Amino acid sequence: MALLLAATAWPASAGAAEGQQQPVQADATIRSQTQLDEYLRRHAATGEPTPLDAFSAGARERFLSDLVWGSKGLGGFNQGDLAEELDDDQIHAVLGLFGSDVAAYAPRSRAAVIGINRTGLTGISDLERRYTRFYLDANRASAHGNDAARNDTVAARFDALFPEARQPATLHALADHDLRLLWRAASQAAGSAPRPDLAETALSVFEVTERRGIIDRQDVLKLRGILLAGRRFEQARRFTAAHPEAGLTTLPAFDDPLTNKAPAATVWRMNADGSRLTRTAIDLEPAQVLVTAGCHFSADAAEDITADPVLGPVFARHAHWLVSTPGVESIDAVRDWNRRFPEAPAEMIHDRGEWSVLPTWSMPEFHVVRGGKVIETVKGWPRSPASNRRPLIDALHRAGLLDQPSAEPTPL
Repeated sequence: MALLLAATAWPASAGAAEGQQQPVQADATIRSQTQLDEYLRRHAATGEPTPLDAFSAGARERFLSDLVWGSKGLGGFNQGDLAEELDDDQIHAVLGLFGSDVAAYAPRSRAAVIGINRTGLTGISDLERRYTRFYLDANRASAHGNDAARNDTVAARFDALFPEARQPATLHALADHDLRLLWRAASQAAGSAPRPDLAETALSVFEVTERRGIIDRQDVLKLRGILLAGRRFEQARRFTAAHPEAGLTTLPAFDDPLTNKAPAATVWRMNADGSRLTRTAIDLEPAQVLVTAGCHFSADAAEDITADPVLGPVFARHAHWLVSTPGVESIDAVRDWNRRFPEAPAEMIHDRGEWSVLPTWSMPEFHVVRGGKVIETVKGWPRSPASNRRPLIDALHRAGLLDQPSAEPTPL
């Protein structure tokens, strides 16, 4: 499910530690920033080609500046420029510099479908310099502060850095490469902060980009998500119908009996066949569990907890598995989740601002709530062993949601 971070992390691979000053041979795996710096210096001095040459200058700069190192090798990288600029063989060649285990996480190339001709592209334009600042600022904002502060920062940086996004004549005059970067920035800003003006700007940039023929299905899906996040449900439905070639799934009906009379916290609750979402109020006064969900670790938790003889019945009665708003969260992903976990259905929040009781949205976290306040939180769901199972049972017992079992059954 959805996340704002551009880096993809996994367990670090075996190899030289970050601080070691080991020489890098031509065919050696690069395991640290020190080794990467030496590799780049050697290739610059000798003029030897490197797989990194396949990037445009700006994309190469972003890719190298945003690598995340672990103690045993590369721990994360930006997928966006890899997928947009390189073909599949080039992507594997770049990631292969850092080891076959890293190359296993290669994204699928989008370059051929998007179809930007970068032949003869030299240097880095002024707009691309600004895009790189925006990209790095957005990543830093994602790593610090609560969700509202992050979203405000991303929106503010977009407003400050890209005035041409709201100037039609300037927008139409942009080269394809710059226009594509502007669409990426506009879609990220609109996806982070569902302001009407940001959605309108993203739509305008998308329309110009679409007329140039430099979009793919993921872009269509992204723009539909922006419309949904802004609760422009009928506009999103018309947009879907206007793009049959994208093969987007049918949107459900949105039933909002609460309109503007809703209490503080509401969700969109999906019916059994996934054809309707109904806005429903959640009373936060009684003791209950709010699970912030939306990643594969959350699915692990749902699978384990629903099968657990102690936790399963309590969660079925007293828990809400919350995911982000329609458009930020994939409606298709919620359909799939609910088919898989009918006893722990995901509920899409209506508005992040209604859920100030949850200042961050780490996944999964189990918040025991009473009287509209979080009284305890259990963070994460590690498996093998399930080390948070006992703390969660104890928290539920202290909240009065679970009688302490005298002879606890063995978990499934």
